[in-house]
Amino acid sequence: MKMNFEKKYFTRSALTIAALMFAGCAAGTPPASADVPAKTEKEVAPAVAEAVPVKAETATAAASKDVSVPAPADLSALSPEQIEAELKSLSEATGKIHLEKTLIESRLGLAMSENEKALQALSLEKMQLDAARADFSAKIAEEIAGIEEERTELERRLALETSRANAAFRQKQKELNLLEMVLREQQMKLNSASMNTQYAVTMADKRDQLSRLAPEAVAPKYLKEPLVDGTLYISDRRVTLNGPVTADSAKAVCDRLYFFNNQNPEYPIFLVIDHSPGGSVAAGYQIQKAMQSCTAPVYVVVKNMAASMAAVIATTAERSFCFANTRILHHQISSGVEGNLTVMREGVAMGELWYKRFGEPVAKKMGITLEEFTKQMYAHNSDGDWMESGHRAVELKWIDHVVDRIEETGIISVAGTPAQPPRPQMPMGLTEETDAQGRRYVELPVLENPLDFWAIYDKNNYYRTR
Repeated sequence: MKMNFEKKYFTRSALTIAALMFAGCAAGTPPASADVPAKTEKEVAPAVAEAVPVKAETATAAASKDVSVPAPADLSALSPEQIEAELKSLSEATGKIHLEKTLIESRLGLAMSENEKALQALSLEKMQLDAARADFSAKIAEEIAGIEEERTELERRLALETSRANAAFRQKQKELNLLEMVLREQQMKLNSASMNTQYAVTMADKRDQLSRLAPEAVAPKYLKEPLVDGTLYISDRRVTLNGPVTADSAKAVCDRLYFFNNQNPEYPIFLVIDHSPGGSVAAGYQIQKAMQSCTAPVYVVVKNMAASMAAVIATTAERSFCFANTRILHHQISSGVEGNLTVMREGVAMGELWYKRFGEPVAKKMGITLEEFTKQMYAHNSDGDWMESGHRAVELKWIDHVVDRIEETGIISVAGTPAQPPRPQMPMGLTEETDAQGRRYVELPVLENPLDFWAIYDKNNYYRTR
């Protein structure tokens, strides 16, 4: 009875141990050593129940690896010898599995070692490539830096040379401008000296002629204040403006004004108007500016009539003189603007600009606005031709002084043309003609300035344009 129990207990213990060893081998855990203490039946029974399926799974895995594992037999029908043989078979199968596992691990370790070597070789190669790339990049950067430095140096030299060239050019330009200024100054001095010499020679000849013709005649009077007790004394520093104001007559007047101003900037110059209906606005404006540019005072003397542009010249002068019966006439400018509507509008706009330029100074001197000045023109005459005599012109501030007498002290010879700088013959370059109806007329020149207008008084259509 005792032997049967021991046999039965040994059989169960052996099978449990075998199952546990088989399960441990299959799970990759080392087999239990012989020193493991035996467990009770209650402790072993659950383990055996769990080990059976594990054994089946392990058998399947072993079969997949070409390891033959003997199939378990029915434990109840086995004898101890059979059980021991069964355990031995299981131990051998487990040893094979461990051996194959060790072989796989060795191969895996060898593969990992080879991979690590290859990885190290690749890392080394990568380090070498990175070092080569860094070296190449450093060389490229060094070359670029050298090129940039060379470019910067070239730009600096170019800027320096350009600056030097510009400085030299500016210096040469200054020297050239200075030489031109000196040349112009010398030319002006030569012209002035030549004109003064010619004038002195002319005056000497005139005095000589006068001494022979009229030994007791007096010399011209040069007075800084020419109005004395109602008498205006005019010296030979006089410029004549008669007839229509044209570009040619304006140039002749301006040249003579500049001549007398350069000759002596202290004594007055007299612009004498016997009769002038006005004329070109641009030409009259040129005369105004020449009068204002002279250092010597320029006085306007109107003996008979000054109309339109000539009246503006007289009114805007520094000082003006006339007789009691002298006629001064102001009116608006006129123009024969032709063409399409746009051209006519542009012409009207330019005419308004010119009228404002020469009309506003007159209105300002009168103490009124240009609009009020224009209204008064038509209030005094339906045609807008506002004419006044000497005393009324003084009241309106068109003229500064009414004189009783005018003495031309500079006219000391009537034997031919005075030998002075050439005076304009009025009308300047114009001739009187007769039309088919037998009416006398003068054909005015074409206005050279396309933006010019006529400011002329001509009730009888005596002055005609082309």
